[in-house]
Amino acid sequence: MKEDRVMTLLGVLTGISGLLAFSVGKWIMGGIMLLLAFAIFYNRGGGKFNDRSVYEKIVRTDLGIDELFECFRNMDTPLGRAWIAGHRGFEGDSIIFGPNRYKDCVVISRKKNMLDVKHITMVNNIIRGEEDEYRFSDFINAKETEVTPKRYSSFAAFKLASVMMIRDLTELIEKLDADINAPVPDSIGRFTFYYHNSSENYFRDADGNDVLEVRNSYNPFEAKVFDTDGAEMASVVPRAFNGKGIVTDSAGYDIFADGEHFGDIRRIKISGGDAFIANTDAGEFTVRIMPANRRANMSFNYIVEKDGIEKAVIGGSPNILFDTVGRCQNDIILSYDDDYLVLYSVMEIFIMTLNKKYLK
Repeated sequence: MKEDRVMTLLGVLTGISGLLAFSVGKWIMGGIMLLLAFAIFYNRGGGKFNDRSVYEKIVRTDLGIDELFECFRNMDTPLGRAWIAGHRGFEGDSIIFGPNRYKDCVVISRKKNMLDVKHITMVNNIIRGEEDEYRFSDFINAKETEVTPKRYSSFAAFKLASVMMIRDLTELIEKLDADINAPVPDSIGRFTFYYHNSSENYFRDADGNDVLEVRNSYNPFEAKVFDTDGAEMASVVPRAFNGKGIVTDSAGYDIFADGEHFGDIRRIKISGGDAFIANTDAGEFTVRIMPANRRANMSFNYIVEKDGIEKAVIGGSPNILFDTVGRCQNDIILSYDDDYLVLYSVMEIFIMTLNKKYLK
C-alpha cells in the first residue's frame, strides 16, 4: 500500500509541476511533465487498490488471525502450510506461508479493521521464535548462483504462484467473512511446472527433462509444438495477412492438432485488457491477461480457464540475460491440469510470437 501511495503522490506532483510550467510559458517542459504524469498513472492502474495491486490486497473484515489460521492451517499451497509469527509493521500475530528457497512468503496480517495479504521476500521482517528458525536455513544465494534458464524459471514460477496465492487467499477470506463455515479447499495453487527458452526450443519439466519441442517466428508467422520425436502435435495458423506478410489479427486464427483442424481462436476485449477465446473440440478455453509480474520480469502473463475453472497460468519473459545462453525469451507454465498441456504450450508460443511485434 505504501508503494501505491508513493506512486500516486509522484503522479500528482508531476502533474502539478507540468501545470506550473505552462503557467510561466514553458510549454515544452510542461508538456513533457504532463506526459510523464499520464505515464505514471497509466502504469499505476485505475480502480480500487485491490484492482491494481499485484503483490498486496486488503479485506475489510472482523475475522481474527487465530480464527483464520484454524481455517487455513491444514491447507497445502506452493509455499507450504501456514504457521504463526510476527511481522514488523503490524501488531500481533500474522499468518505466514513460506518462505521457500527464494525467500518468497505470503503474509496475512491485521491492520485496524482490515486484513492485509501480501507477498514479501524480506524475511528479516518476520519475527519468529527459535523453534521456527529451521524454516530460514536453506536459501539460494542469488549473487553466487549461475543464472540458467532452469533456475531462473523456477524463481519466476514461484513469484507468479505467489501472486496467484494472494488472489486466491483474498477470495477465500471474503467467503469466510460472509460465512465462517464456508468450505476451505485442501489445497490452493498447487502446480506442475514447465519452462521453455528460445535458445533451445524445448519445454522442459522441473527435472530438466524434454517434454515438448516448439518452433516459432513472427515473420513468417509460425507457432508449432512437437513431441520429442519431432512429430507435430499442435499449431496455430493466422487466417489472413496484410500486403507485407504481417498477421491480420481481426481475421482470427485456426488451431490444428495432429494435422486435423481442432478449433479457432479469436481475440476479445474484457475488463482489464485483452483475452483470447479458443473454441476447440475439447471445449471452450478463455485465455485472459493478468498483470505483469515485475519481480520476476514476466511481461505477458495469462490465465487459462475452461468452463470457468482455472487450468493453467502461462507467463513470458521476452528478453532475459542468462550466464549460459545469453539473451533469449523465457516462458513458464504453471499447470493445474496436465490433460491440456499441449494446448497451454501452443497458446503460450502463439501469444509470445504474436507479441513480438511489440518487442523490437
